Amino acid sequence: MDRLYKNLEDLLKQKIKLYESFINLMKEEWTCVSKYSYDSLQDIITKKENKVIEMKALENDRSNLMLEIAEKLQVQQSSLTLKKIIQIRNNPNKNKLAKCRKILLFQIRKISELTDMTKSLMNHSALSLKKSLAYIHSADEKSQSPYLANGKVMEGRV
Repeated sequence: MDRLYKNLEDLLKQKIKLYESFINLMKEEWTCVSKYSYDSLQDIITKKENKVIEMKALENDRSNLMLEIAEKLQVQQSSLTLKKIIQIRNNPNKNKLAKCRKILLFQIRKISELTDMTKSLMNHSALSLKKSLAYIHSADEKSQSPYLANGKVMEGRV
């Protein structure tokens, strides 16, 4: 059982490193979006997609490990959480697992914040672009219109 707890700790530490790398990519993404650097943004998006693939593989490993732990504890895997594993009295790794859990929860909040910030900036930029295009379109229509601002017809445009 101790080996399974140690494997879980090691897996969580890998997850922490992966999340940290993902957070750094999200910060770079924010910089690219705020500076309208499309080429750099594409590169970062590709790197993020690769990290997501790594996260999925790691999550699959974690799920398999949790299944083994659940079998040893004779509980259903669906009811077993990291928090419950930490609360087990004879778990020699519970302090280390608790520390990993705390770091992961912080990282998840940070990822959520960065996602919201980037999404908000992109929405704001898209709205600004729409307004700019609407202005250009209306200015073009005004220049083609035979009417002046005071309502009179301009000679030669009728």
